[in-house]
Amino acid sequence: MTNEYKIAIVGPLDTVSGFKALGVDSFPAQTANEALEQLRVIKKQTLNPESEIKYAVVCIIEDLVTLVDQTEYAKVVEGPLPAVVLLPGPEGSSGFAVERLRRLAEKAVGSAII
Repeated sequence: MTNEYKIAIVGPLDTVSGFKALGVDSFPAQTANEALEQLRVIKKQTLNPESEIKYAVVCIIEDLVTLVDQTEYAKVVEGPLPAVVLLPGPEGSSGFAVERLRRLAEKAVGSAII
């Protein structure tokens, strides 16, 4: 057993492959459904007490999340680990991550602060 947590990234292979040099495990996903399935695999592995590899943070390319069924996405990212962070793709941010953060902050404090 190990107490060391890793970082993962999910997205198109040409986008995520370069992160390997930084010690980040890359999980290729070309479509929103593939990304959701990769998140499920990472979550299951992280929560399995027998697993040698666990992830504290999973970065996912923002464009893929905008196309995912949001109810299913919410189920997969529920819980403290791994934390899911949205990263802009090569084209830049679509604003989805900022809007999501705005809604979460509003829900938490009761008014729009972002």
